[in-house]
Amino acid sequence: MSHTALRLDAPGDAAGGVLVIGYGNTLRSDDGVGWHAAGLLADDPRLAGVEIVASHQLTPELSLDMSRASLVILVDASAEGPPGAITVRRLEGDDVGAAGGGGGVTSHHVGPGVLLSLARDLYGAAPDAFVVSVGTATMELGEELSPPVAAALPAIADAVVGLVAAHRRSPG
Repeated sequence: MSHTALRLDAPGDAAGGVLVIGYGNTLRSDDGVGWHAAGLLADDPRLAGVEIVASHQLTPELSLDMSRASLVILVDASAEGPPGAITVRRLEGDDVGAAGGGGGVTSHHVGPGVLLSLARDLYGAAPDAFVVSVGTATMELGEELSPPVAAALPAIADAVVGLVAAHRRSPG
């Protein structure tokens, strides 16, 4: 039995420590990798006490959860890079226009950089944040991940665990 919480699409209180958000469209093959990763991470004993959220998209409401966390890790598909390749990058609050940062706010979707900026501007706190991106093979209609992306799931989990472990070791 896991002590990690998996929350589906519902804003609320972040754990106060670490928040992982896996997001994407589960009906578009590899675009759903964030959801698949969230399910795997929720059962990972190395992430005890970490709040895991699975969401179809990033919405402004998640900025409140981000502002309450000390570390946020976002897991998503990327059209850049070879299928199954994992990229980890630190997210900065001024990444609003950067690749992967999102191009602004709509009523239904914001990018990771926008969320971090909203957390800072609306709630006065922006945590350390990272984006773990996974190169896709296909975004065609379907609920299954392509073989290279499915094979990358354990490495995605290891990348997230590594970020959490480093955060837990860091002073203050």
